[in-house]
Amino acid sequence: MRLIIQFPCYLILCVTVLAGCTEPTPNTDNNDGGHSVNIPDAPGSGAITFSEVQQQSGIDFTHFNSPRASLIPEDVGSGVGWADFDNDGDEDLYFVNFAAPFLASDEDMARASGNRLYRNDGDGQFTDITETAGVGHVGWDFACLWWDADNDGNLDLTVTHYSGLVHYRNLGDGTFQDTTSSAGFGEINSFLLGLTAGDYDLDGDLDLYLCGYVEFDRARARNRPIVAGRPAVWTNPVSYQALPNLLLQNDGGGVFTDVTESTGVANPAGKSMQAIFCDFNNDGWPDIFVGNDVGTADAMYLNNQDGTFKDVSKISSTFDRRASMGMAVGDVYHHGKMDLFTTHWVNEDHALWKNLSTAGDPSGILMEDVGPFTGILEIKSTADVAWGVNLVDFDNDGHLDVILANGSTIEDELTTDVLKDPKLLPQRSRILRNDGQVNFVDVSDDAGPFFHKKLIARGLATADYDHDGRLDVAVGIHTGAGVLLHNTSPDTGNWLQIKLEGSSSNRFGIGAKIEVKIGANTYSHQSVLSSSYLSTNSTIAHFGLGTAQQVDSITVTWPSGVVTKQTDVTLNQLIVVTEETQK
Repeated sequence: MRLIIQFPCYLILCVTVLAGCTEPTPNTDNNDGGHSVNIPDAPGSGAITFSEVQQQSGIDFTHFNSPRASLIPEDVGSGVGWADFDNDGDEDLYFVNFAAPFLASDEDMARASGNRLYRNDGDGQFTDITETAGVGHVGWDFACLWWDADNDGNLDLTVTHYSGLVHYRNLGDGTFQDTTSSAGFGEINSFLLGLTAGDYDLDGDLDLYLCGYVEFDRARARNRPIVAGRPAVWTNPVSYQALPNLLLQNDGGGVFTDVTESTGVANPAGKSMQAIFCDFNNDGWPDIFVGNDVGTADAMYLNNQDGTFKDVSKISSTFDRRASMGMAVGDVYHHGKMDLFTTHWVNEDHALWKNLSTAGDPSGILMEDVGPFTGILEIKSTADVAWGVNLVDFDNDGHLDVILANGSTIEDELTTDVLKDPKLLPQRSRILRNDGQVNFVDVSDDAGPFFHKKLIARGLATADYDHDGRLDVAVGIHTGAGVLLHNTSPDTGNWLQIKLEGSSSNRFGIGAKIEVKIGANTYSHQSVLSSSYLSTNSTIAHFGLGTAQQVDSITVTWPSGVVTKQTDVTLNQLIVVTEETQK
């Protein structure tokens, strides 16, 4: 009996060999029928390393600093989120907390510590400004989403919890206002986990998709029976009724209307943990992928381009009954389409879904799990329970690597005080380096001390917080201290970072597609939110470019259809690309 509950869209890289050129090159034959790509070995040392720096950086967050009671809500964990909320050019960091035991009294909850916001001071240091900013919600909280809900150029913040969500509007002066009710979220009273945002109707603003989990009665849990000298363990989601998901349409001013029924994306049997808006068939319209927990299959919804969606889970081959938690998207196979990585529970190998969809065809989506051909099964994926995940280029060699935040939901029966303080089995998190042939090699042993520790990791998010061109990582640890990993990888390749500023499209360019051309090589990227688990990555697009010396052109195709192009761009810098106003 199972005892628990159990990937913006990332740098995409493409590849071909040029005479006199050694940067990674795209697969020009675009052979979607095979399981390999014709790409030379990546340059550089191959080392990916991180230093654990949260203590010296001023981050002192601790998640759920209390004994567990062996109940589902306590074990799913919480997320982390990167965002430049004050628009000063530095990525700030938010940690979500499960503030107290699920059966805590009102008095205990009043004394509990809530979520924390750390401002990046620009010198490697962070300052806790939670109280001043007004975003320290105290509750049984799970996910955070940084997104511009009212399209004013300031990132707002939404946090899910056991009985709904809290929505904070960014006032642009370093403070936030709780606008949960006025934004149209006040009547939501569901056990919500992951959430994502995208402009599904292409009207220029972001809409919100929420993952309903299970019906779990707190009053009943308080009175559960005694079994083997302890209260019964209620951590198996199979025992509980699924809750439907919600799609909320933005009216253009940050007020939302529930359109779940009319759009057809409720996924009522799902027990959903995380979802993502992403245009999988490259028709210009964002689709929705939903990762569902044990006993229910994942769901794929094709955008019909008329305000509705079609359930294509079975015909897309993503109707997968493995228990899914985290997800990440990126062009792993260098074919200009978004592939998908999903993490699963113990004894269920992780999946790498190669995108076989016909580009630009609005009629369907087709994916194939090619995980067994990529080395994933050789890295103990069936023994690990992975949650947060990302497909990013940590060594800037032009190929997407994988990071996995691991931690079990099975109780450690060998702990000395299992009756009073049952512990979960800790596990090592992992770094998988892409060798350039879409073979993933576990380099965790050499990646730094953090990857030798056995912890109970959950949420995970990436950003270049110190502007050195290497992506750093924040990790949420269940019943432990939050982690900040500084990327110290040596001999990394060249890079380029792109910040999008929309006008006719949403202000942060979510849903936009970026193509970076260097000679005959094209590197692609699609901007999405909520890749990972319960977490938010930086909205800045990061491209690892190997030994390339100059970018010939950058082309951005915005959700509005406007195309912006820049030429002769120098590498190793962050640039801003602005959408031209439609005439």
